[in-house]
Amino acid sequence: MHKFFCNYNPLTQRYELTSGMRNNIFKSNAIIQAENTLIPKIRQDIQDLYENIVFLKESEKDDEKLNLLDEIELLISNLYYSLFESPLDLVKGQKDGSKDKCLALINNLMEEINIPEYNRLCYLIKNNLESL
Repeated sequence: MHKFFCNYNPLTQRYELTSGMRNNIFKSNAIIQAENTLIPKIRQDIQDLYENIVFLKESEKDDEKLNLLDEIELLISNLYYSLFESPLDLVKGQKDGSKDKCLALINNLMEEINIPEYNRLCYLIKNNLESL
């Protein structure tokens, strides 16, 4: 996994993942605690997004939308691999995937990750989802 830092953003009043260390007035134990909860949450959100896309693909019949869902799936895999240097887990079970849930997950990821190259992937995923 890459070296990331967790910083408090006073504008959003949330902790977010960043690539560089900034001056921070909070104690280091608060930052470590936020990293311990933020990184697993990001990992789970990406995994949930991937699973929802897979379930959307299973229910889709239109070839054009299937191609777009394939592209989204690839972008999600790239995002996950570039952050955690491991592949996504395979989908287990069966549940319903919805576009609204996918958009909510990608919006959460965009808020939690404050690294331009990763946010760019999030925006591409979001734009593709909105064009479905």
